[in-house]
Amino acid sequence: MANSLKWKAPLPYIHQLIHQSLQADYGETVHEVLNKALGLQQALAWDDEDGNLLIGRVGTARATTALVWGENILSCDTEQSIRDRFSEYQVAGQRSGDDADFGEATLTALRARAKDSQITRYRPYHLQQSGNATGASCRERGEFEVRQRAARNEETTYRVQGWRQGDGSLWQPNQRVMVFDPVLGFHHRERVIGEVVYTQNEGGTLCELCVAPEADCIPPPEGTKNRRGFF
Repeated sequence: MANSLKWKAPLPYIHQLIHQSLQADYGETVHEVLNKALGLQQALAWDDEDGNLLIGRVGTARATTALVWGENILSCDTEQSIRDRFSEYQVAGQRSGDDADFGEATLTALRARAKDSQITRYRPYHLQQSGNATGASCRERGEFEVRQRAARNEETTYRVQGWRQGDGSLWQPNQRVMVFDPVLGFHHRERVIGEVVYTQNEGGTLCELCVAPEADCIPPPEGTKNRRGFF
């Protein structure tokens, strides 16, 4: 299996992924370790139509065909629930002591808060920053949660006719695409394709495209537990 895997990435990513300091925790899967490595570089991993593993930044390519309600969009599915959004994210962390503080506990000093202005009812959410945290990393984690949870709220799956775009190329993950959908209020909105499902059955040749704002696709910052896979 390992010998049959092919992967492609820009040379800077290959160099950084190979030489970065990374330790797998007990019980972690290969997928989890890969996500951890990608989070350190704020890079993404996805596969192409030939099964190659690709590594790069968000939205490295652009779709040539827009998603337009009433034209190529056959149906859509979205939840748009605020169930996983909170008014305030409270992040706590700790670091090991040094000669300056003689090993004193620093947990109380490492706290940060980030607020989601769109959630008006007070609904706090507590997070523990893993690893050797800093005040900056705790703030970054809180701000990341605000952005990604808001973006995830707009995840939408569109079903279109055929597997290919107007120029004959396949719909692909990690492409930026323009969406015109007055039903959901998307007028000339740029989205990133996070997942592509090709189907062919008695219903015809169809393609399902899961799209979301860019912030939903950016990997978690270093020190985040329970990382969400990109694709």
